Amino acid sequence: MPEFKLLAGHFGTLKKTIQGMPSDATLHSIMLKISKQFQSGIFYINMWPFSGTWMIVSTPSAATQIQKLNLTKPAILRQPPETVTGGPSMMTMHGETWKKWRALFNPGFNPAYIIGLAPNITDEVATFCAQLRKKAQQGEVFPLESLTTRLTVNSICSVVLDTQLHHQIKDYPLATALQRQINWTSFGTTFNPLKRYFTIRPLVLWYNNKVMDRIIGGEVDRAYRTPPDHPSKSVISLALREYLQEQASSNSTRSLAEFKRLVAPQLRVFLFAGRNTTSSTLIYTYYLLAQHPDILAKIRAEHEDVLGVNPEEVQGRIKEDAQLLNKLPYTTAVIKETLRLFPPSASMREGRPDAEIIGENGQRYPTVGCNVWTLTVALHHNSDHWNQVESFTPERWLVGPEDPLYPVKGAWRAFEFGPRSCIGQTLAMLELRIALAMTIRQFDITPAYDEWDSIHPATTSKEVNGHRAYQAERGAGGAHPADGFPCRVKERF
Repeated sequence: MPEFKLLAGHFGTLKKTIQGMPSDATLHSIMLKISKQFQSGIFYINMWPFSGTWMIVSTPSAATQIQKLNLTKPAILRQPPETVTGGPSMMTMHGETWKKWRALFNPGFNPAYIIGLAPNITDEVATFCAQLRKKAQQGEVFPLESLTTRLTVNSICSVVLDTQLHHQIKDYPLATALQRQINWTSFGTTFNPLKRYFTIRPLVLWYNNKVMDRIIGGEVDRAYRTPPDHPSKSVISLALREYLQEQASSNSTRSLAEFKRLVAPQLRVFLFAGRNTTSSTLIYTYYLLAQHPDILAKIRAEHEDVLGVNPEEVQGRIKEDAQLLNKLPYTTAVIKETLRLFPPSASMREGRPDAEIIGENGQRYPTVGCNVWTLTVALHHNSDHWNQVESFTPERWLVGPEDPLYPVKGAWRAFEFGPRSCIGQTLAMLELRIALAMTIRQFDITPAYDEWDSIHPATTSKEVNGHRAYQAERGAGGAHPADGFPCRVKERF
């Protein structure tokens, strides 16, 4: 473990590490820097006075052991999300309750089912393209995240609720209330006590909950009223039908109002968990492609071969045959490699007395009294398990086991593994493939940090791990591209 002081614990190590980094660098990035000191891939760090002891894990074998132990989530990871979602959701539930809700929504996120909703997403991406075209015509530097987040929120609502928010064009109350809720929720990632404890937070959160519950309740009512002979393909409609069939078969008397109360947090968690992760991954894909013109040329060539020579006809091609999206292996490899270099999240669990992790050196690590953190960014940047670890190399996802580039089993955990893997990963990958297919040949999207920094000069470091577009805190414990990814957009045709 890092150097320990009797009174300060490991706070000195944290302070020293933070001093050499941007002030808004994510806690993930801070821990990545510390983890490089520990070759075993496992170490303990005491987070007093903000939390207890954490076990940080960055090896595939240890991460797999944690997954199989089926540990519960700690309170520090349950309370903030439940503030955003308005109650327990699949993100925070455990045991039989979690199994019930996961089973209810699994059919709606099945790959064979979700591909049928691709036309909905293409409509949202078409609006995104129109917004990019406006920015190109204006010729100004702007933060791309302001557009990609709205695209993601719209796409999720289109698929999950079968409703068009038009949030890319104007503010929509559900999305606005969710964003306020996220901004006002304390995720414990700031070390500033004024921000953590002294706010008018409760009043703002209460108001946001009222707004979101009213809108989501109305959408559930609409799904309930949908004629049986014209069923909606939305995820919520499918879940509602499953729920009603379950209630009928068990002679339960639970009402629609009860379903609305219980399902609202699940719908909110889809928006909360998916909006930033997919948005940031799309941005980082543009960022990495702009830095690697050879890879950009390859992905464009694949799109031309599979989707046709005219980029403006891609939406129509996908609507006619969404299975074309499953014929883009290089595009999928680019996305997976982006997620390796810039994973949007990590997994933390609560240790217990009977659970221990065996390191690759054979040493046993007790988990009792610890929060056990599979630090995905450290796992993905572990040179012991990745060849050319800092290189953007999509080809590693296309080679066979005999190739040195071939990924070690369990070393890539962007969506985690096992029963509790991300339920929305199929939707996220689908949205990313569609967004790239409809934009990458129509636009050149290039970072403009030099121009941004000349207007917004900084007095501290603005790089992490060699990247100006480092992962930054912007509330909600999320990993956002620094400064929202200032960029320029040019039309190619």
